[in-house]
Amino acid sequence: MPRISTHMHFGKLLLESSDDDVDIHSFIIGLVAPDTFTDDKAFEHYHYVDEDGDISVKEFYESFEWGKFNLKQKSFVLGYYCHLWLDEYYKFNASKLTLHNNNDLPNDELGHAVKNVLFYYDKKVINGFYDKIKDNFKDYNLRLDIEKLNAIDLNRANQFVLDFLNTSVADSIDTDLIEEEEYLKFIYKSVDKFLNSLN
Repeated sequence: MPRISTHMHFGKLLLESSDDDVDIHSFIIGLVAPDTFTDDKAFEHYHYVDEDGDISVKEFYESFEWGKFNLKQKSFVLGYYCHLWLDEYYKFNASKLTLHNNNDLPNDELGHAVKNVLFYYDKKVINGFYDKIKDNFKDYNLRLDIEKLNAIDLNRANQFVLDFLNTSVADSIDTDLIEEEEYLKFIYKSVDKFLNSLN
């Protein structure tokens, strides 16, 4: 599954390409909310995992009466949907990224190094995009009143965002592991596919 940095990268690109009104704070809280799970059972519940182990993305989207939402509710649920959609897309497509393990790193080190390089690429694209709304997360006050999502710990989701915004890139990054251009194309393609799925 993609890390929060990839979701925030994806979210930035979606926000930049959208003409619709979106409450960015609510959208971002929704975008990270599925990852506030505390155990495997909560993971499955928050990610709407079906009996085959897949995420029921379409069913989640179609289970809401979108016309009854206010802007904050709609933005949150849209962010949540984006998270689920990207998780499912990533699951089936991330293996297409070419991995260049030229230093023959063992699996545990390799996994850590890959996470670091993708985090670096994500942060590079985000480049302070969320700074203008950072105070919204410090002065958290989102209230949803959506029964279907009332198990989500919104304070925890808010803290996830603050932690991400305050996390620095590692000192040592092996950018040879995955080429930046290939990764960015992968993310841009996912954004295009997501936007097409809404039509």
